[in-house]
Amino acid sequence: MSDEKKPTPQPSTTASPSAKPPTVSAQPANPATAKTAVSRRAFVVGALGASTLLAIGAFAPPSMPSWDILNPLPPTKEGPTLVTTWKTLDSKYQNAVSKGNVYSPSEYSEFFYFPYPVTASPYYKNVITRLPGPPDVPIDLVNPFYPNDPILKKVAAFNLTCVHLRCIVNPGYGSGEFRLQCPCHGSQYRLTDAVPVAGPAFDLGLLPLPRVKLSYDPATGNITATDLDGTAGVGRTD
Repeated sequence: MSDEKKPTPQPSTTASPSAKPPTVSAQPANPATAKTAVSRRAFVVGALGASTLLAIGAFAPPSMPSWDILNPLPPTKEGPTLVTTWKTLDSKYQNAVSKGNVYSPSEYSEFFYFPYPVTASPYYKNVITRLPGPPDVPIDLVNPFYPNDPILKKVAAFNLTCVHLRCIVNPGYGSGEFRLQCPCHGSQYRLTDAVPVAGPAFDLGLLPLPRVKLSYDPATGNITATDLDGTAGVGRTD
């Protein structure tokens, strides 16, 4: 028996072809997180800037250029506007009288918008009416604002927006008097001066309807609206 020792086998350092190294999953930085953080920061900065501009626009004094930043653009107010002619208005009146319709003043009235067009506001609808008088009616109706004008004392022009709840009134006749009558809640105004005489506008002590100021040109017969005394839906104070 030999005393020679057999060499001790050493573990192999070469990896087995079938063995796979352990996989280590990388954890990359999430770009979405960084992007979201930037977006939120930008949003906050933008919101603060917008809030500052709004605050300046709301509270700045009128002398500053930014004062009108939040205000809507007001409609353009019209200047003097031709409404009708005396010949046209009086002709309508004479036709109504010949038909027995003198107590239907809408038949000898004309409607118009002033000083703003209907596209700006429906509340600036007005009427101009030829006021009746003897022998067609017992009482001579006279415009108290033009008592000495031979033509304008025979016409009346008012805004038609009721000062109660802003319905549109119309020329009519009731309780022995020519009036502007509201079809919604029954307010009534005298045709000559538009002072409330019945209904809620009278009971609540509300203001007369706004008055359309007029001018008359004897050379052409034109009747022109020059201004509106009062505010539609609110009334006038004279």
